[in-house]
Amino acid sequence: MLVLVGDTAGARPEPLAEALGMFAGFGGLKLMVPGNHCLWCPRGENSIRRYEEVLPELAGRHGFALLDHKPVQFGPVGLVGSVGWYDYSFADRSLGIPDEFYQAKVAPGAAGELTEFAGLLDRFKGRLSDRAMSIRSRWMDGRHVRLGMTDREFCRLLADRLAAQLGDLSPRVERIIAFMHHLPFAELLPEGRPDPVAFAAAYMGSPIFGQVLLACLKVTDVYCGHSHWHGRHKVGHINVVNVGSTYSSKRLEVLVV
Repeated sequence: MLVLVGDTAGARPEPLAEALGMFAGFGGLKLMVPGNHCLWCPRGENSIRRYEEVLPELAGRHGFALLDHKPVQFGPVGLVGSVGWYDYSFADRSLGIPDEFYQAKVAPGAAGELTEFAGLLDRFKGRLSDRAMSIRSRWMDGRHVRLGMTDREFCRLLADRLAAQLGDLSPRVERIIAFMHHLPFAELLPEGRPDPVAFAAAYMGSPIFGQVLLACLKVTDVYCGHSHWHGRHKVGHINVVNVGSTYSSKRLEVLVV
């Protein structure tokens, strides 16, 4: 089987269809979880509809199934999946950036250069360090993702769905493998980050997914992506792999079960 762990395309659905079509000759089971870029959408479209309706239909046309919406049993092995999300729990607090900036998905230095965030910057005038003001990053989900709910609410919704998947599969299988886009464990965060990358840590994932996974003793392996930082870790009883593909260099992980 083949599993893609997200960010296969962005706001336009055509590149995703083209990418999935490249695997038309693959004869095995084809599965995927979306990435945050896959939830990007143009004005007038809702990211929840993209997630719940558009992506599953498009994937199905090319022989792929979204693990987010239905777990898979493969003999004694269960497969679950989720795009995952973020709730700013992984934010690097040493940067001294208030949560309001993470919610707006803009660092203080970038807010100072964008008129749309002038009011936000005024609220914290005189309370931001030179270090915080030197960071000119912007997380582009803020422009392209339209959830109709807060990041924390979406994160909790998806964590509950993942828990339901695990509860459904656990009595019927001997082992469960999970696939996520966002990071479920802090151990996967890139080390030695420069400040602009440290700002982005807030959007790398959430520990609530890790708590859900650790609560199920049949979960043996977790594969994720998102950070573009390859890594292998043992967290509790779980082997965790960040696939670590970048925009220009792709990696394939192989698991024999």
